[in-house]
Amino acid sequence: MTTHRGRWGALALALSVFVVLGSSLSFGAIEASSTLPKPDRQSTSLISFRLDPPAGQILFPNRNNYAQHAASPGALLLFLPATGAQPSDYRMFLRTAVASGYNVLGLDYWNRGKSVVNTCGGDPECYTAVQRNRFDGTVPSAVSNVEPANSILNRLTLALTQLETVDPAGQWGRYLDHGQVDWSRIVLAGHSQGGGESAYIAHLHLVHGVLMFSSPVLTDDGAPAAWMREPGMTPASRMYGFVNQNDMYFSKIAGSWSVLQLQQAGSPALVDVPRGSHQLVSTLDMGTPAEAHGRTVTDGTAQSPDGVPLYQPTWEWMLDQTK
Repeated sequence: MTTHRGRWGALALALSVFVVLGSSLSFGAIEASSTLPKPDRQSTSLISFRLDPPAGQILFPNRNNYAQHAASPGALLLFLPATGAQPSDYRMFLRTAVASGYNVLGLDYWNRGKSVVNTCGGDPECYTAVQRNRFDGTVPSAVSNVEPANSILNRLTLALTQLETVDPAGQWGRYLDHGQVDWSRIVLAGHSQGGGESAYIAHLHLVHGVLMFSSPVLTDDGAPAAWMREPGMTPASRMYGFVNQNDMYFSKIAGSWSVLQLQQAGSPALVDVPRGSHQLVSTLDMGTPAEAHGRTVTDGTAQSPDGVPLYQPTWEWMLDQTK
C-alpha cells in the first residue's frame, strides 16, 4: 500500500412523442435515434420521464430521468450524476451503455448545494453521514437532511416499478426481488459526487460492478471517508475508475483509489484514451482543471468532427468489463 500511495502522490504532483394517456407518469418525448460508429452497435433512444410518487410523498428535486432497455436485457446500469448535474447531461454515455448491452437508468436524486468534499473536507465521519443519508434517507444531520422518500433507494424503486408498467419489454422488474432492489443485477456508475455515492452503495451491497468517473473525491490530506477504512461488500476487482490527469481533484481521487485498493487490480493506464486497467488516467487536454473534472463523461466532453466522443473507446472498454 505504501509503495502505491507514493506512486500516486508523485503522479498527482506531476500532472415521436411518448405519452401515456390517462396516466400521471409524465413520460416525455423519445429522443431521435443516434447511430454509434461501430457497425455492430445498434442505434439507441432514451425515454425521458419523471417519477410519480405515491400519495403522501413529495419528491424534490423531481427532474427528468432517462432510461432505455437493451435488445436483450442484461445487467442494469444505474447512473448517478455529479453535484448539481442531472441525467440529461450524460445522454451520450447512456446511449453507449445501451448499445453495449445494458438496460440503463440515469437517476435524478438529491445532489443540490455544495459537493460532498466541500461539505466534509477533512472530516472522515461526515462523508459517511452524508452518503448514507442520500442513499436511504436515514441518519439525517446538519450537513444532509434527505428524507427517505427522496433517497436514492426510494427513487430507484419507484423508477423500476414505473418502467415495468410502461416498458414491459425492458423486463425492469427483474431488478427487484419482492419489491426490494436486487443489487446483484446492477452495475453502479456515477460522475464526481455520483461516483462517490456509487462506491459507497457498493460498500454496503454486493453489486455486479462499479464505474467511477472523476471520482470518488473522498479523501482530504490523506484522511479518507470513514466507511473506506473497512472492507466493503463489493471487491476492488469489480471496480473501475477513470479520471483526467489535469482534474482539479486528481490527488483526492487517486487517494481514494488507493484506499479502495484499486492498485492491487492492475497498474495505472496513462494515455490519451486509456483502457486495460482498473485505474484509467487520461493525458488528453480537456481544458482547465474544472473542465477536465467534468469532461470524462458528460455530454460536454471533446468530440471528433463527426460527433463521436473521444472517450467513447474508454467508456466501451469499461462497460465491457462489468457486463
